[in-house]
Formats: sequence, C-alpha cells, structure tokens
Amino acid sequence: MVEEDTLVVEVQYNRNFFPRPFMYFDLDKKEIRYVDFTDKGYSEFIAHLELITRRMCKDVYYCPDSQTLCQGLATLQNDCDYNKFLEYLHEKKKVTVYVDHMHEPLFDWIEIEELKVEDDTNSNEDEDDVIDKEGWEHEVDDEEFSMKRERASIQNKDRF
Repeated sequence: MVEEDTLVVEVQYNRNFFPRPFMYFDLDKKEIRYVDFTDKGYSEFIAHLELITRRMCKDVYYCPDSQTLCQGLATLQNDCDYNKFLEYLHEKKKVTVYVDHMHEPLFDWIEIEELKVEDDTNSNEDEDDVIDKEGWEHEVDDEEFSMKRERASIQNKDRF
C-alpha cells in the first residue's frame, strides 16, 4: 500500500506526440515510487529514466495533472527545470513525465493548436454577430398556392 506522502512519478514513453489534437498516444507506462529525487540532480534523474525505459531520454517533459498538455507541458532540460519539477512533485505528490523519442517540435504544435482553438472560437462568435446584426428581408410571393391544386397537378403529370 502506498503511503500518503509517497512521491509518484508516472513515466510515459515509447510512443509519439500527435499535433492535432495535441496528445501523447499509445504509450507505455512505468511508475517510479519510493525514490527520493531531492538528493539527485537533473543528470541522475535522466539516467534513472534511461535505465527504466531502456532508451535515451533526451527530450523530457512533465505536465500538471490539472492541466491539458497544451496548457501545462513544461520542459525538463536542465537543473533549473528539474528544481521546478521537484517543487511540483512535492506539492502534488504525483506527476506525469513524457519522453519524446522522436524530437518533435511540440511547442510549435501547441502554438498551432491554440491558434486553431482561438480561430474556431472567434469564427463562431463572428457568425453569430453577423446573423444578429443583419436584417433578413423575405420577398412576398406573388402567387398563392394551395395544396389541393399542387397535388392535382402532380397526379395529372404522373398519368402521362
């Protein structure tokens, strides 16, 4: 049983990020528990990741559980990033780490995804504004049609 103060790092690896929608897909997971990372530096943490994933871990990220990847993805590239990661880990007790083995331009993808969401939001608002502001005039029909006369006309056409 995991104690309440146990720190948990969930490592997601061996798969790819996808740009639209921005996500990490079809992943392998491992959890690191009962390891005190406070006395380790960034290099030792990366070495530990490489040991458990059995692959090089050059592009490493983490994201707060309360945020989407677009909102909260943060890099782990140096000791400064690692210290922020440790602060978050100690505060929340669990954090998810993502390993990008393909060296994708993730932050470019996030920017594109955010622009797309903004465009979708703005375009819907613009359409609604145009509909509300424009008056629609309908032409009055010169001739009135009755359903009986239309049905009779259709039936006569079917006979010939």
